[in-house]
Amino acid sequence: MQTSAIREVLLATAGVQTVGAVGVVELAEGGHVVTARLGFGPSTPAGDVVAILEAVRAGIRAVSPDAVDIVLEPEIAAPRGDANPPTDVFVIRGAD
Repeated sequence: MQTSAIREVLLATAGVQTVGAVGVVELAEGGHVVTARLGFGPSTPAGDVVAILEAVRAGIRAVSPDAVDIVLEPEIAAPRGDANPPTDVFVIRGAD
């Protein structure tokens, strides 16, 4: 199974913001294991992440029905600490 077809499924799934490493491990007894790292925004609710992961699994099974297991690692971006900095930290320098 080519990782490019799996990556296309991941990128086409609504709610997935980034796709990291994608791997396919062929097993000696046949079949394979699919691994992938998926990125989500900091404001994505946990319930939505679970639903998106299930949609991703269904998409992978559609293109790779002989996958024995699918391991997905969600990465949720941390909220930015500098989203609303106090205005006294801004410094405006003149051109002189």
